[in-house]
Amino acid sequence: MPTWIVTGASRGLGRHLAAQMAARGWTVIACARDAGALKQLADAHPSGRIRAVAVDLANAGDLRSALIAALADVGFVDGLVNNAGIGAYKPFLDHSEAELLQTLQVNLGAVMQLTHIVLPGMIERRAGHIVNIGSDLGRRPLANMAAYVAAKHGLTGFSHSLLREVKQHGVKVSLVNPGIIDTDFGGATEGSKDEAWSLRPAVLANLILQIIDQPGATTVDELSVHPLGQGDF
Repeated sequence: MPTWIVTGASRGLGRHLAAQMAARGWTVIACARDAGALKQLADAHPSGRIRAVAVDLANAGDLRSALIAALADVGFVDGLVNNAGIGAYKPFLDHSEAELLQTLQVNLGAVMQLTHIVLPGMIERRAGHIVNIGSDLGRRPLANMAAYVAAKHGLTGFSHSLLREVKQHGVKVSLVNPGIIDTDFGGATEGSKDEAWSLRPAVLANLILQIIDQPGATTVDELSVHPLGQGDF
């Protein structure tokens, strides 16, 4: 059974994805800041398939050592889902410099750091899959989210460039660009949005598994998913 890393696994899409992977019998290294929420997730799957790793992706200095320590008894991973993300809807000048740097680190810097850790083993085994959860804002602008949109544009470029670099080694890179999701991102509450204009995280998690399930000679390089009722996309 494969072993996957899922970031942002304490809530929302990451939590649903980790749970669906564990239900398949996969081992999931679930990463997030909230140790309590991760423990609840792991306890909900007493098979031990979910391993909780409390790590702050915003702390670039400690990220590598924390993840390498968590992977010490695993040996290698088959896949990585870079799902964690942060963003605030407010004018650019209302952000502090620390907020701007944190937005870039969590949404893009940490993605590159984690990929840098797992990619050598994937290339060596000539197998592996990196799934980056972007946003439809990675393909279009939106006022009052300049830092977040910049990071997601960067993630789009990183994903496509990396795929062209590593596909010759049997490694896949997929970018998933959702529209509005019914999660607590940005201070909302999961379950508060109407299904007509927001994606159910469990449904999106299932779509991601379908991407992962593609035969070895097939890759989904980019997928955009929207609820029909979303106003702009």
